[in-house]
Amino acid sequence: MTVDEEPEHIFDQVQIGKGIRPLAQHGYVVVEDGVLELLGSRGRVIESAPMSRVRAARVRFTGGKTLAVKVNGTRYTLSPKWGDKAGHLVRPGRPEDVERAADELLGLIAAGGGTVG
Repeated sequence: MTVDEEPEHIFDQVQIGKGIRPLAQHGYVVVEDGVLELLGSRGRVIESAPMSRVRAARVRFTGGKTLAVKVNGTRYTLSPKWGDKAGHLVRPGRPEDVERAADELLGLIAAGGGTVG
């Protein structure tokens, strides 16, 4: 990617966890050129893998708003659009936006050659 290019898809305000431990409250998921990247709140790379190394499924007890995602064999929980910025304040995301973002991310994983279950 050059400086002037935009990534294919960026999901911001993503709550990223590993087990019960939160890694990023306001992280990012970037999908570009068949690669999924998990970034922390300050843009630090947590994990990166080609889509063929990504498996994803909805977490049932969250109503499908949180995804269980394995990247390179490591399990993460992702809740895209979980936070909603209002100026300098961050409030919980709207449930319909969180669900829509989760649907979109699952679709990108499937279209990129990942496994969705």
